[in-house]
Amino acid sequence: MTVSHESVLQKIAADFNHYAERESAYYANASRFSTRLLIGAKMALLIPGFQFVMARRLQELLARIPVVGSALRRIAWWFSCIVFGSELGIASEIAGGLYVPHPYGIVVGRCRIGRNVTILQNVTIGFKSRNELGACEIGDGAYLAAGCVVLGAIKVGEGATIGANAVVTSDVPPNAVAVGIPARIVKSESAADVGTAAPAKVAL
Repeated sequence: MTVSHESVLQKIAADFNHYAERESAYYANASRFSTRLLIGAKMALLIPGFQFVMARRLQELLARIPVVGSALRRIAWWFSCIVFGSELGIASEIAGGLYVPHPYGIVVGRCRIGRNVTILQNVTIGFKSRNELGACEIGDGAYLAAGCVVLGAIKVGEGATIGANAVVTSDVPPNAVAVGIPARIVKSESAADVGTAAPAKVAL
């Protein structure tokens, strides 16, 4: 998982590249700087999801200001929660390349999110209880579909997919697909895992 060794500017560059690849069919073939600049301007001005992620990066930059940085970051965080109706917890660690196409109804508590992760609308990442220790880890390249819930100090492996409205409370292997309530693994990286993985336990 790529989190701790990236600077904020490196994260912003990764965010831009991931968004441009997903949002613009012209980006991959855009060799001219002016074309990429126009694409960047479009994202910054017209795409709420990119604005939401940039609001997060602004908070990270503000936190570096001596003395008043922590207070300024909290104010910026509060403002972004009000504007977008979504929350990326201050205590969460989020690597570059975060892609949030529809930043509505998202609640992310203390967790670690890897590089090039996709989070759709109404996703929740949090704890099973107030007294729970540790934090959830979302691996690089993971895809969290609309309305899914990830609870507890669990690990979602690299390249894993959490299906729409799934409720996950146990580890998901790399490149696996977890669906349902309670979530169960329907596809796994290893052929030996297919059909043998136990469903995640969840209190209904």
